[in-house]
Amino acid sequence: MVDSSLRRTDTSIPASLANCEQCGTGFDLDGLHERTALCDTCFQTYLDDLEVPFLEQYARFGAKAHRTVAEALMRGLVTADPDDRKVMGMRIVEEYLNASQELVALYIALRNRQATPVVRTFLEFELSPSSVGVFKALTEGRSNDALLRDLGFPTLADVESARAEIPKRDYKQMRAAITSVPRGIERVRKVEAGALLGLHDGLRHSKTLAHQLDWMPDRSMPPNQVALLVLERRSRRLLTHQLSIDEPQLEAFIGAIDQITQSARDLIWLYLHTEDV
Repeated sequence: MVDSSLRRTDTSIPASLANCEQCGTGFDLDGLHERTALCDTCFQTYLDDLEVPFLEQYARFGAKAHRTVAEALMRGLVTADPDDRKVMGMRIVEEYLNASQELVALYIALRNRQATPVVRTFLEFELSPSSVGVFKALTEGRSNDALLRDLGFPTLADVESARAEIPKRDYKQMRAAITSVPRGIERVRKVEAGALLGLHDGLRHSKTLAHQLDWMPDRSMPPNQVALLVLERRSRRLLTHQLSIDEPQLEAFIGAIDQITQSARDLIWLYLHTEDV
């Protein structure tokens, strides 16, 4: 903890130096909050200690949230008027984007777990041209078995060869998870990067929707679409990201959310149970 009184009276100690609460090591507070109590090494240990409970709660609740919200919105579409359906449709697409981002974050966090705490990578992750590029480079052209081995997970063949050592209650779930994880990764990987990033970036800068574009001199939009409006300062343009929100398209998004979130949950389950194989 930083000793503020010592800072005021002892000019021989740099004003930005603090002592770690855990190990007593001095560390520089430059760029950190003045009340920061842990050095970087102890902070990493703290995050490592939280890894298992964090992943367990995310699998049990966080990952399911996107599907829960999207399905509730889909049920509400039945009685909604046309304009409200467009708003709800865009929100379903937003849940799809969030689910996709979190699966990519989880995959990269587990791939990089030897270098950086999983919790840190996951919570700091953002979709960007570079992060999407890394994800695609790591997964493009990889077989299902290769994707699993890259994560340090068993393949179906591994599970069968070790079947006698796997508890019966885990065997069926392990086989299902090993099938689910590559499917979810492939589902996200196949999304066109430009469209994924464009819409994600637009939603970061604006939540303003339009149900018609006939008020703009150079735009038009079919009745079954909704547009996200984003002001692009550098090019001095008002951009529109248009999406179809008819029922078959939204059902496809719901299906994708379901597969992606289940893959995320299975990814965590496999990670936490891999030692048993």
